[in-house]
Amino acid sequence: MQRKISVIIVDDDEDDRHFILRAFQNVGAKHQVMQFEDGEELLNFLTKGEDVEEKVAKCGLIILDVNMHRISGIEVLQVIKSNPLLRHIPTVMLSTSIEEDLVQKAYSKGANGYLQKPNLMDDYNHLVISMQTCFLEVPSVRWSKLA
Repeated sequence: MQRKISVIIVDDDEDDRHFILRAFQNVGAKHQVMQFEDGEELLNFLTKGEDVEEKVAKCGLIILDVNMHRISGIEVLQVIKSNPLLRHIPTVMLSTSIEEDLVQKAYSKGANGYLQKPNLMDDYNHLVISMQTCFLEVPSVRWSKLA
């Protein structure tokens, strides 16, 4: 029996988290979607507790807002990609800003994608379909340990 893949949404804007979650529901995704208000909550979840290896192994995608209050998405990305336990997790940056310097900084820190937040629900649906295609439909070697 294969375990359900987790998708993690990290955004300090409740509406943005809701739109992404709703898009996963709209497209019929069967993934467990988890939400965190900031990067500190995410990092505590992924690195603390007795079930860290299982949580990390189930994590198929992190969708990370660039601009957050307590710790920026870029800083969280840097922690994720510098941690040997976490660096394999695909991490997509999501922002209203597509400033070239910010996009380049995200990719230089190891982002697997950088996407602009849509304005319409239908565009969120398309965004989620694209992320599923790119990051969640390809089997992962690390899953063989938990299957």
